[in-house]
Amino acid sequence: MSLLCLGWNAASQESGFVFRDFKLPQSFRNKIVTNVEKDKAGLLWLATNSGLYRYDGNEAIFFDGKSQPALNNSKITSIFSDTKNNMWLGTESGLIRFDLHKWMTTEVKTAYSKEAPSRQPHFESIGEGRNGTIYAGTLDGRLFRVEKDSLQVLLDINHEFPNQYNLPSVAAVSEPYPNELWLRTEMGKMIRIRIRGGQYMPPEYFGLPEFHRANIREVYFHRSGKCILNITGHGIYIFDTRKGSFHKIPELANNGVGQRGIVFLAPYMENEILIFTNQPDIGKEQLFVYNFQTNSTRHQLVTYPEYLRSNHIEWFKNPGNTLFMSLNNRILELAPAKNMFKSILTDAVAINSIRSIYKHKTGTLYVGSYKDRFISIDESTGKKESISNHFVYKILPWGPDSLLLGTEGDGMLWYDIRSKKISPIRLDSDNVNNREPGSYITALVRKSETEVWVGTYSGLFLVDLKKKTHQPIEQNVLGQLKITSLAHNEDQLWIGTPLGLTVWNSGQNKIVINKEKNPVYCVIPVGDTFWIGTHGAGIRILNKNGQVLQTLDNANGLADDIVYSILTSDKKAVAATHNGLSVIDRKTLQIHNYSRLDQLPADEFNQAAAFHEGDSFYLGTINGILKFRTNDTILPLSTSASTNIALHITSLTTEHANHGLHRNYSFPYQANRSLTIEGGTRYFTIGFGVVSGATGELKYFYKLDSALEWVPLGSRQEITFVEMPPGEYNLHLTAQLPDGTWTDTKLTVPLLVVPLFHQTVWFKGLMVLMFLFLIWCVFRYREYIIRKEKNLRVSIASDLHDEVGSSLTRIYYQADSLSAKAIPLSNGSKQLEQIAETSRDALLTMSDMVWSIDARFDTVKDLIDRMKDYVYKLREELNIAYHFEVKGEYTLLTASQIVRQNLFLIFKEALTNATKYGDGKAISIEIQFDGNPYLKIRNSYVNGLQQVAKRQGGRGLHNMETRAIKMGGRLCIEEGNGIFLLTVEIAQLR
Repeated sequence: MSLLCLGWNAASQESGFVFRDFKLPQSFRNKIVTNVEKDKAGLLWLATNSGLYRYDGNEAIFFDGKSQPALNNSKITSIFSDTKNNMWLGTESGLIRFDLHKWMTTEVKTAYSKEAPSRQPHFESIGEGRNGTIYAGTLDGRLFRVEKDSLQVLLDINHEFPNQYNLPSVAAVSEPYPNELWLRTEMGKMIRIRIRGGQYMPPEYFGLPEFHRANIREVYFHRSGKCILNITGHGIYIFDTRKGSFHKIPELANNGVGQRGIVFLAPYMENEILIFTNQPDIGKEQLFVYNFQTNSTRHQLVTYPEYLRSNHIEWFKNPGNTLFMSLNNRILELAPAKNMFKSILTDAVAINSIRSIYKHKTGTLYVGSYKDRFISIDESTGKKESISNHFVYKILPWGPDSLLLGTEGDGMLWYDIRSKKISPIRLDSDNVNNREPGSYITALVRKSETEVWVGTYSGLFLVDLKKKTHQPIEQNVLGQLKITSLAHNEDQLWIGTPLGLTVWNSGQNKIVINKEKNPVYCVIPVGDTFWIGTHGAGIRILNKNGQVLQTLDNANGLADDIVYSILTSDKKAVAATHNGLSVIDRKTLQIHNYSRLDQLPADEFNQAAAFHEGDSFYLGTINGILKFRTNDTILPLSTSASTNIALHITSLTTEHANHGLHRNYSFPYQANRSLTIEGGTRYFTIGFGVVSGATGELKYFYKLDSALEWVPLGSRQEITFVEMPPGEYNLHLTAQLPDGTWTDTKLTVPLLVVPLFHQTVWFKGLMVLMFLFLIWCVFRYREYIIRKEKNLRVSIASDLHDEVGSSLTRIYYQADSLSAKAIPLSNGSKQLEQIAETSRDALLTMSDMVWSIDARFDTVKDLIDRMKDYVYKLREELNIAYHFEVKGEYTLLTASQIVRQNLFLIFKEALTNATKYGDGKAISIEIQFDGNPYLKIRNSYVNGLQQVAKRQGGRGLHNMETRAIKMGGRLCIEEGNGIFLLTVEIAQLR
């Protein structure tokens, strides 16, 4: 079902009501809405001829026998929202409780369903007592109380009045006053059931004899104890529940309201009831307002557009501070207003784009529109008369009874007001090379008694209407540009074009100002300044020299930066923009904005469709004319158009890798208003709703942290997040009215995106612990290998020392003993000496090997001691001089077997070479353990200088370099001036 906006054709008044467009989705196109209810979250529930809808201002969810949850009967006769987030549905065959919190439906069983399962009651009404008890009334006159999803009969009217009434329907039930249940029936009686100590007293019946079998169609209870009744065929009555008396409302009795036709009531504010009727002799155009406090009635006329004038009111409801009306199933919202704008020629079926407006001194309004073409309107009567089928773009008065018309496609025309005749204007040129003005006229400005400046789609022309000649203005800057506006000031012509503003001096025939920036739609002289309406730059206020004095744009509060027309009065300036109307105080430049929420016929205005007379303004929009007076106090609509618009999260859609797509609509009814997104969710969409006539006009914004900028959503009422990182967020939502005003209500929802196990701190901590455990295992294994290696080395060293060492020692001593006895053998003594010498060398070599292998000597101190011991023995044997210096603290340092063995062997080799090839002077030995460890051995030589040095550096050099590399070090040799220096740089000791 499509929803259409009512055009408001009544003059501005002190207070009243206007119809506001209430847009429902396309799914309602062919539905008949029979009832409407608002839940505690402010969302609408609409009962239709085929099922139930929940509407959040954005999305409509449908429920029937196949939905989830399902309804066992889709023919809904009554609907009620209780205080516990339950939606109660009365159907032709039972009662359904819809638990909104759990998002499930339950069929409430009747006490007699087992005995007579075919007699399921037809429920007509549902109500709630002050203690939360739910009551339901049926078509056959029974009242039930709900107890734990079962129904208990409290009253059966047929037992009280056997065979008197066919269907004495309990049409409404409520507890308006403490401990008093009141029932509205369709048998002409009101019923009261008192509650005392939890017990239900016998029913009391109230009514007049003439009400017998009448339908009490509407009832509203006031806190004063009085209620208003609409009794079909009898009219409107006031019923005093304390006295039991009935009386008619005089003003309504005089009009006969309700005596024929149907009456519709809806409470408004605290003391007032709004009353409409379809009664033929009264009509729905009269709205009656009854005030309980003053016991008085007032009424006002309501005018409907043509396409709704024959429609009848189907129902009129106030489901919680919002007035809804169905006109032949077109749903509208009735909103209170003050000092309303007036709209003319609006059409909700075929929009009427207005192109030009002029009001004659006789009061006749001349209008050019795309729908009606060129017409005249009598504002006092609203009578519309068609003049011609031309598209009139500009209207310029010329004489008391003549209008010069600029058209789109038909050039210029004369219109004679008295004779109502249209005459074409034929132009000639003295110069055959002159360009023709063309047939599309965009601007007209009078120059003299006979001449007029004419702006066209193809440039600027000066036309002499008396001579019927034209002269094109040949300027390179203008070329054949479309002229959008003209303003004449002495010899200067201010010209608006799609390329910007141009000022041309006609007397000197030259361009004096050329500001090519934003397209210019209108140029208006205002005192000593010019106000320029632009496309994208708002309003620029210029002096006569073209200097910009002031800029008014959206950042300054202007409704939009696209300005089509500007009109001015003594104190006000009015800007018609692409997104509403701006009224500007010329002195303070303070801006007030208005939009369709304030009953404008449209938010978008048309270029050049503007006229003002004193402080009365006429502005053309894309759908009708807006008329208003700037001297009137223009106030925004109360309630619906205010900034107090509530936002609600209404749906959550998630797509999970394992669970697929899931939708949750129960969020507005949960006590915990935070959102939790399960780990592994690939994307989720948050839908939010605003149930208000302003819904379609709002622009929405969100952010995830109060410190971040607002992210615009446009009019889209949902946010989608894809693979959002885990964490805790705060989702902020707000909205903006068309004039840029922010709504008062900002919604903040805690949002938790749960991490997967591998994204949790526990998992990351476990990974760290596992990594540390792995490192620990590696170190432990390394220690095990090192310990095993040390044990092996100790074992090998012990075996070598004990087994091989003892054998070599015996050989040595045996050979030495035989040599000492001097047994006469030929060459025997010399051989024994050689055996002893070889054994002794072998023992020394083996000792070095055992020392290098033995893990018990893996300290730097043992290495230094070994080096000193070797040097001492070498000095004893060879009588050499040396200087041994150790730098740095080393007693606590350890050295690996590789370093210790190779460094000691390099030391021995280098010392042997220094002794062998040196000149006998002291050998310098320096070893350092601070900073970067190194070993330096320095000796001098004199004989054969280079040859000696080459031999010392060449023999064993390769072995020493190899050993240095094995222990991760580097061997360096320096020679010259009789000095040989060998340096071993040690990367690390371990």
